[in-house]
Amino acid sequence: MRNIVFKIFRFFVRGYIGRYSVSYSNKIDEPAVYVVHHQNLSGPTFSLAWFDVPMRLWALNVFCNWRTCFSQYYDYTFTKRFGMPKVIAAIVAFPVSLAAPILMWAINAIPVYRGTRDIVKTFRQTVSSLTHGQSILICPDVDYVNKGQHMGEMYDGFLDLERYYIKESGRHLAFAPLYISRASRCVYQGDAVYFGTEKSFKQEKVNVYNRLKQELLDLEAHDKGES
Repeated sequence: MRNIVFKIFRFFVRGYIGRYSVSYSNKIDEPAVYVVHHQNLSGPTFSLAWFDVPMRLWALNVFCNWRTCFSQYYDYTFTKRFGMPKVIAAIVAFPVSLAAPILMWAINAIPVYRGTRDIVKTFRQTVSSLTHGQSILICPDVDYVNKGQHMGEMYDGFLDLERYYIKESGRHLAFAPLYISRASRCVYQGDAVYFGTEKSFKQEKVNVYNRLKQELLDLEAHDKGES
């Protein structure tokens, strides 16, 4: 049932945004963590619609439950961010907060409990998915409402998945960038980045972060014809 609902959602999204191709630097033949610029929902939407690798999206836990979703939209998104009057915000938030959890269920999203001890649940569920052959899609932008093509600063906590994954599987985890180009109508996948063993985990984490950022910059430059 979940897969049917997802395909229905995807059918309408594809019809709305149009066809996109997929281009790989090197296709990854193993479960991976794909990193994409959020772009105020454009990144995950275009990736899930057209990237031809099944992925489970990391989504804030508030969007996975009707009550917390309504509170998020009413108390922040529509009132504080968009400046709507409270009555209008409530009218708009009600149907949206009903639809969002259904969508999260349909895409089999993994709830992210940011800033709480429950983040351990997120990591355990993610590693379980990876070890069972499912890839993950993460949007780690600090400024997630930035609609520009350029990925800014990222939260780096998701890189700690390496610790959990290598403990469970004995293998290093692949982190791969995705770049959505509306000009080229293409989803670009860059080279996978892996942790090494020569330095401490803290040093390797910085290294992987910087290499991921560089891969995203390289994809952006390539798309603009600068390389």
